[in-house]
Amino acid sequence: MSIKDNSTNLPQVNAAQPVDSFTTATATAWDDDTENSGLLTEVILRSANAPHAIAAISDAVRKEVTRIEQCIVYARQRLEHFEVLYNTPSSEFAERFTAEDLQGGDLEYVEWIGEYQLFQHLLQDLTLLKSLTYVAE
Repeated sequence: MSIKDNSTNLPQVNAAQPVDSFTTATATAWDDDTENSGLLTEVILRSANAPHAIAAISDAVRKEVTRIEQCIVYARQRLEHFEVLYNTPSSEFAERFTAEDLQGGDLEYVEWIGEYQLFQHLLQDLTLLKSLTYVAE
């Protein structure tokens, strides 16, 4: 999967003359689907003011990126607690233990695997949001 990090770039807006007073704003991101890996997914939004819409959406995405980054820091701290306590990296723990191993097991194991899955999900969301590009036609 190729990722283009645009987290520090402002969206580029090339607003063309509106058609019927609407301009199309397109946001693209690399698709994370393993079956269609490498294909672009396009989300098309129509707005009477595409530059403003793109600015508002990119601002919301930046805020969500900041929120996710804070959640990742907190999740990482929780994972480090378990890794130190059990002297095992979270990735190794997740590979070795299946759901059956955890059933009836220590509640901390269940919390650890849940925290690790949340951490992985946050990383995927962060990667996706940072890969977005904004284009106005």
